[in-house]
Amino acid sequence: MLKIKQFTFGPVQENTYVLYDETSREAAIVDPGCMRHSEEDQLRDFIEEQGLEPKLLLCTHQHFDHVWGAAYVLRTWPGLLAYANRIDFEKLPLPSDQLKGYGIPLPLEDVPESRYTLVEQDDTIQLGGETLRVLFVPGHAPGHIAFYAADSGILLSGDTLLLGTIGRTDFWYGDYDQLLAAIKAQYMPLPDETIVFSGHGPETTIGHERRHNSFLR
Repeated sequence: MLKIKQFTFGPVQENTYVLYDETSREAAIVDPGCMRHSEEDQLRDFIEEQGLEPKLLLCTHQHFDHVWGAAYVLRTWPGLLAYANRIDFEKLPLPSDQLKGYGIPLPLEDVPESRYTLVEQDDTIQLGGETLRVLFVPGHAPGHIAFYAADSGILLSGDTLLLGTIGRTDFWYGDYDQLLAAIKAQYMPLPDETIVFSGHGPETTIGHERRHNSFLR
């Protein structure tokens, strides 16, 4: 079974996750948003204290708040395999240019597309004894993906499905209808007890969102 640790980093309170296999101690770092040295230290200290071996960097999308710490992670654990979807690289401004558009005067080191293995719908990624399945869920970002661990009942949804709401669609290439259709097609068939760990805010479940999320009615 997989376990998960959540960190909340940066001015927009982005959720960064460490997903790890209890037996093998292999770990995946998901959407590293650490932007300060103190946040980088929190992430590194947890991994070291738990005796984890980072193997994967998983990026749901390439908005700046979700990849701010990607360069740090790849420097700190240089053997990591990094995964993302190609469409974000084709369409989105570089994360550093996104920052400039928001007038945020802080440095962000871009990680080039060539550093990633590019994955698509139904591709699989192994973490310890469990398989993660890639789900393509565009609309918040054009190349947004999610990672689903069926055996552990965990869905890493990024900024698509959040507690009581869905992701914003007023960013580059956002599309409300596309996002809603993708959520219904990809997430609603999942078991009610699936725990959803999103890019912002607290966790939820598929069953709770099915019953209470007004966007899904």
